[in-house]
Amino acid sequence: MAKLIVNGQVVEQFFDASLSQYAVAQIVTENFGEDSTFSVELTVDEALQKSRQAVRTNLEQQVADSESILGTTSDTVHLLLNELSGFVNKLSAAQSLAEMRSSTTSLKAAIGDIETQVANGSLSFPYQTKGQSDVMNDIIARANGVDAVIKAQ
Repeated sequence: MAKLIVNGQVVEQFFDASLSQYAVAQIVTENFGEDSTFSVELTVDEALQKSRQAVRTNLEQQVADSESILGTTSDTVHLLLNELSGFVNKLSAAQSLAEMRSSTTSLKAAIGDIETQVANGSLSFPYQTKGQSDVMNDIIARANGVDAVIKAQ
């Protein structure tokens, strides 16, 4: 839990870090006087959570709301699933190298230029910024967590 520090002294060891700055200022003024100064010392976990929440708020304000982002993600997965299914079906029926190459036509048309856009810097993915190993750790943790909940039912 966060610590509330007023006039250089810790006055609350288990402070609610979710309170707004305005609410904290009111509490401090009411209990310690108008001339009091204060700060809130967050734990590492609270600071990370606050940072994540700020990023999410900025995403909703500047890019799209969560439902729109989820919709785009769903569209992406559906496109890839459909294209991959077609590719696998054509590839498994191919009898020659020419037919194998031909099986990539639809998939290449759908997503073939993405690699070029990433390479020339006109497209970047959040996982690249976050770091692939951090993203993989999040994927694994979330998958295991969801699986554990399902298994417990």
